[in-house]
Amino acid sequence: MTATPPTPTALTSAAPTSAALTSALSRRQAGGLGAALLGALGLAACGTGAAAPGAEVSEEDRVDGGELRIYHANITVLDPRQNHGIVGRALADSLIDADPDTGEILPWLASAWEVSDDGLTFAFTLREGVTFSDGTPLDAEVVKLNLDQAAQQVEDGEGWYFQGLFDDYEGTEAVSELEAEVTFSAPNPSFLPTLATGQLAILAPSAFDLTYEQRDNGEFLASGPFVLESYTPNEGIVLSRREDYAWPSGAATHEGPASLETITISFVDEQSVRESALQAGEADIAQNPTNEGADQLEAAGYQLTYRAQSGIPYSLVLNFSVPALQDIAVRRALSAAIDREAIHAGVTGDRQPASTSVITPLTTGYSDVSDLLVHDPDGAVALLEEAGWVEGPDGIREKDGEKLSFELILWWEPQEVSDALQLIKEQLAETGIEITVREDIGGAGGSWRDGKSQLHLNNATRAAGELALYSQYTNDNFESASLIEGADFGSTLDEFTETGTLSDIVTRQVTEADEETRAELLAEAQRIIVGDAIRIPLFDNINSESGFFASAPTVHGLRSNTLSELVLSDAWRSEG
Repeated sequence: MTATPPTPTALTSAAPTSAALTSALSRRQAGGLGAALLGALGLAACGTGAAAPGAEVSEEDRVDGGELRIYHANITVLDPRQNHGIVGRALADSLIDADPDTGEILPWLASAWEVSDDGLTFAFTLREGVTFSDGTPLDAEVVKLNLDQAAQQVEDGEGWYFQGLFDDYEGTEAVSELEAEVTFSAPNPSFLPTLATGQLAILAPSAFDLTYEQRDNGEFLASGPFVLESYTPNEGIVLSRREDYAWPSGAATHEGPASLETITISFVDEQSVRESALQAGEADIAQNPTNEGADQLEAAGYQLTYRAQSGIPYSLVLNFSVPALQDIAVRRALSAAIDREAIHAGVTGDRQPASTSVITPLTTGYSDVSDLLVHDPDGAVALLEEAGWVEGPDGIREKDGEKLSFELILWWEPQEVSDALQLIKEQLAETGIEITVREDIGGAGGSWRDGKSQLHLNNATRAAGELALYSQYTNDNFESASLIEGADFGSTLDEFTETGTLSDIVTRQVTEADEETRAELLAEAQRIIVGDAIRIPLFDNINSESGFFASAPTVHGLRSNTLSELVLSDAWRSEG
């Protein structure tokens, strides 16, 4: 089935209608994969370009030139294949794009694509005239190199964001100069949604002569609308537009080179300082404002651009080498003792509601299992007492001389996360569970990786729920996905569940071609993960690292993609 590229249109913040989803599916579905849909998607909230107060702007008002100044937390990885964010997406394009409102697959470096009836083969026709910033042309051999190297990246232990995607990869064939054919030995419904993200951005051939560390530092070349002018670690980044850029994605709102000549990103870790710089006119955009600051800025006429997380929400991740956490009663008590609605009401607000599953509503395969996430402190106490955990003289429960006390490691996270954890500590203390939070800001979670902490807070940015679960919740992947070096939990994942079937269900769904059957398997997997507290979801965060921004009224054309990253290629500034 061949995809006919639509005309680029401006995005809106409206949730997709059933008719829109059905239309997208009929145009793009192949072999029962439903690849066009990234789920029953909808923006939790998103600004798509702000006018000055009292004014309206349109594409006809677009101004060419100028500098955009962004205050952003420290960025240490620029390679989009190894970290999601605004920089990698500005530097590198993908074969295809996707509409974040409907999930419809859109053209980009590929002008057309076709999926075989059996869902095993993906054929792409490349756009003519595309070049990388060193002048190297894009052709089918380059596509083959990129996908082969993506598979190798997983083998090298560096492909965290697409782990599992290439398990059944047979290879890519350059059929002609502008035609590439990708083959898998089993259906792969996650392939197109992931291919439409920066996680599989197309890099210049020279990028694969570099080490992963060199790519992290931005030494790679790509075909994006901006090039890296300079990167000074811990200080900032300067991007300059590529004057000959002429291949925007189907989601773009304008053709040709970017309007902005320069983007200057200054690294400032304090949220309040970034907000103040925006208000003082020192910055045009401030990344990840605090909840209170965001409300104040919005009331003052500043624009907020954000989109809810796609993938796995903020959750408690458990170290299963700890005997107490191997006990399903303790894990279920942990989950039942947390009042998610209180966190929503008192800390995170409407932009970040209580989680209703282990994947978010914007992710393919999402199923509402909120009935398993009800606050039940009495039930939590009953579970612990039945399991032999009795209250000690200090209020902390004990069993066989061991206190029910856990250390939670927290590295780079926004203020509302710290506030939420404080509330969770208080809630758990009421049932006799002690939590101590150790902040390791900027330390990349060393205490978690060496297995010394019992809990940590984590989310995961993924476009496809199928892959999000498969990469972590099978017997083969469970220990390695924990990120604990040399993890040995002493049992398989299934042995920590009541039914013993989770790994099989998750393994089956990732290659299931029938969309309805796959949805049923995904729903069952979510009920097991949440019900057995294999992971304990808390709240559906916005993508604060790369997708939540406050901007001045003179900044226009901002939008979010399916990974909830801020896209800068359409941005422009009016005089103010």
